[in-house]
Amino acid sequence: MNKWLKWWSIFIFSIGGIVILLIFGTVLLFFNFKGSLTPDEKEEAKVLSQAEQYLQEKYPTMEYEISGVEYDKGSEYDKFDYAAVILNTETQNTFMVYENRHTRQMEDDIAFQELTKFIEQVKPKVYSYITETFGEPQSIAFTPSIDTPSSLNIKLNNKKEEINEEMFESFIDYLQHELKVEHANVTIMYGNEHWNKEF
Repeated sequence: MNKWLKWWSIFIFSIGGIVILLIFGTVLLFFNFKGSLTPDEKEEAKVLSQAEQYLQEKYPTMEYEISGVEYDKGSEYDKFDYAAVILNTETQNTFMVYENRHTRQMEDDIAFQELTKFIEQVKPKVYSYITETFGEPQSIAFTPSIDTPSSLNIKLNNKKEEINEEMFESFIDYLQHELKVEHANVTIMYGNEHWNKEF
């Protein structure tokens, strides 16, 4: 009887200990997660100060207002955790100034925004050219990038014998000289074949 009672007591204490540890661990995880969603006031003040200095040095004539801080709580941005949100009061365009987490240098996303806008403008012309030259494509993806050439990936429905290098080079020439695309990594895929060129 004593052995059974002793065994039962050890079992109850073990289960109780595990339950307490689980509750404690859950509470810690909750507060850790909640803390990660709350911006650090010191970091916000730091990025605002850095942004002010950066703007005065890089854009000394720009009229602007700092409208707030963007905190990357959901890991949406590759380059920063905190960014100052700036309103150019002349153009009414907003952009972000931040410390690049990879280079530790201050930068802004004006060039990226301009490139994104430019690509959106040329996409319909790319689609028209591809459709007229090769027929209706399966897909076209034109992805802007500042650090590396923007990528243009086109998937065609054509067979191998319907495509030649001259057609591909003519398309590259059209991108560079007609649409004024400065840098891109262009891939045209059809079946198991593809053409690729970076400029």
